[in-house]
Amino acid sequence: MRCARLAGVGAGLVLAAAGCSGTASNGGSAPVTPDSLSAAADSIPEERPDPVVSSPPDSMTMVLSLLPAPPSSTLDADAAALAERAVFVPRTQRWFMAKQIDSVAGMDVGRIDGGVGTSESARAALQRMLDARSPVRPGMVFSMHTRTGTIATQVTRFQMSGRRILALLDARMLDSGERTLPIEWRGTPAVPVHAASAATCAPGDTAAIAAAVARFVPGPKEAISLLRGCFADFRVLLSIRPLEITPESIERVVLVRANGKTRGGRLRDLSYPLHELLGVTDVNGDGTNEIIVRSLRPAMETWAALRMTDSISFTRFASGFTLEKR
Repeated sequence: MRCARLAGVGAGLVLAAAGCSGTASNGGSAPVTPDSLSAAADSIPEERPDPVVSSPPDSMTMVLSLLPAPPSSTLDADAAALAERAVFVPRTQRWFMAKQIDSVAGMDVGRIDGGVGTSESARAALQRMLDARSPVRPGMVFSMHTRTGTIATQVTRFQMSGRRILALLDARMLDSGERTLPIEWRGTPAVPVHAASAATCAPGDTAAIAAAVARFVPGPKEAISLLRGCFADFRVLLSIRPLEITPESIERVVLVRANGKTRGGRLRDLSYPLHELLGVTDVNGDGTNEIIVRSLRPAMETWAALRMTDSISFTRFASGFTLEKR
């Protein structure tokens, strides 16, 4: 009896898979509905994830890029009180996110619980504490990875934004699609990056890709974001997410091949289940794009960069600027 039940379950799974394959192979141009979305996103059901041939962004300078140790100095009472409530990035952290702050770029390097006063004496105590405790310091040079290549940028000063400690940079953010970018510390002197400019890839069948993208139409309580780039064999990445953010919210990730075929994908981003896709970059010039996202969960959001770790999955390697909405 147990064998018969297992056989019945297996047959049901085979029939379900066959139904998905048949639905996705339909060449019609009808919009994708929530009921048909799962089938449309798996037009190659027999495919399995395989490794992507690319160098992990963290592999070359992990040891060389250890942040400098803060100078050990005695703090006065006011600065010491701030230090007790301050948390900084660990010295082992190499990847950060640069984000547009007014007209310049900045990076999130820590927080002070309870905030800081606005008086002149409070600001002076903050500066003394930062000078003595922050592993990120004015004058340090970081590498900012843009869509077209890598540029060097230098920390100029600190600024508080609510409870967050921001290190401002001398670089200006670029166009509207690059207001959040991955940035890395590569030691002193800086270890050269793999390539000075991003590699290119063939655009593929643009008509077939456009037709595949046009099939995905958001429902009244959904949002779709889209990135075009070079994602191994794929040229478009879509995220279809519910507008309501709850612990049960689930997004659908779709990859579109160069020939217009579609495949379900995954964004491995810790405990953040929903994403708005913002931009692409090529950290090591290998022709495979990393992606920039706004990561969403109940009462919290952050900005992050993810890289391909197999043929259908992206995994976080940088993050910053976490906002709590409580």
